Amino acid sequence: MTEDQAQQTIDQIRVNIAFEKLVFSVLTGAAIGGGLTLLLDLAGMVLGGLSFGALLAALLNTLLASFLTFLIGFFASVAIGAPLFVWLEKNKRRNVWPYLAAACAVAIASFVVSAGGLPQASDFTLKTLVQIFIPAIFIAVMFARLMVPVWRAAEKAEAQAAERDRPSNIIRLH
Repeated sequence: MTEDQAQQTIDQIRVNIAFEKLVFSVLTGAAIGGGLTLLLDLAGMVLGGLSFGALLAALLNTLLASFLTFLIGFFASVAIGAPLFVWLEKNKRRNVWPYLAAACAVAIASFVVSAGGLPQASDFTLKTLVQIFIPAIFIAVMFARLMVPVWRAAEKAEAQAAERDRPSNIIRLH
């Protein structure tokens, strides 16, 4: 195996690891968003009146919020997250800010789509924040947190490769 093929294999493994961590972060973010939606709905039911229909509606709303968060997050991971990771790895930029910016852009785009155009003041509610923006921010931060060991290992491997390639001042007589 040539050095280029080995590097391509290593790069592909890094992308696969990053995608796995992206999907895990999206699943966890969907669960967090669904849980927060359920808490908001339960709080509304306690204040407004508890009934079986309201409880069923809260559970269905929770499932819908979790499912939509997962779908949007998964497609964003495929369309934006993985290519962003590849581009950032080529430039050796390993921090949370690009992923947080991408997550906020996806959240804003999904908010605009869910509002049916430019949002009005009445569209900015606590439920919107809980269902759209908090999961997106959580997903980006969790992904970066999961990637820190991978990024450190990559930096260590790059430093070791640079050390190997550096000419030595030691002369050996054999």
